[in-house]
Amino acid sequence: MKKSIFKLSYFLIVLLLSFNISCSPEDGMDGIDGVDGQQGPQGEQGLPGVNGNANVVMKTVDNISWTQGSFLGQEANFFEVNDVDLDEDTVNNSLILAYFQLVTGNAWYPMTYAFPFDNGNDEVITFTYEVNKFTIYALKSTGVLNASIDKVRYFIIDANTTTASKEELGKMSYKEVQSFLIDDK
Repeated sequence: MKKSIFKLSYFLIVLLLSFNISCSPEDGMDGIDGVDGQQGPQGEQGLPGVNGNANVVMKTVDNISWTQGSFLGQEANFFEVNDVDLDEDTVNNSLILAYFQLVTGNAWYPMTYAFPFDNGNDEVITFTYEVNKFTIYALKSTGVLNASIDKVRYFIIDANTTTASKEELGKMSYKEVQSFLIDDK
């Protein structure tokens, strides 16, 4: 009798373990979804959202003609734009992003643009701004750079008009910045 109870217990344990291993709740198919309830009443109107980027100014400059000068003590070509929108408040409290387009294409390149060559030389196109003046510089390690720039476009972004950081905006392409700051108003 002890042997048969032991065998029966052993058999039940094996059967129980087999059942637990072989059955899984994820094996079956989901049932049909139930019917949705009735639509509730319309809620009250929410508060108006924050205004968009209304204080962004985009400027385009064409007919770039270089003058020879220097940038940080190195020979460079430069082109100055007199801009009354770059007043003291703007210069101290706004972000300026600049892009250029070459005469040979439609692509916009961000400034500062630096292109290193395999031989150790490089080319740089950059800009500075100060009260009433936006200046573009073109230089290379061996002297001035006669960059074939067709257009320059720059954005004056008021400090309180964007939720993106300088770092985020600085990593965006020209089209992304234009879409974010101008088109999505």
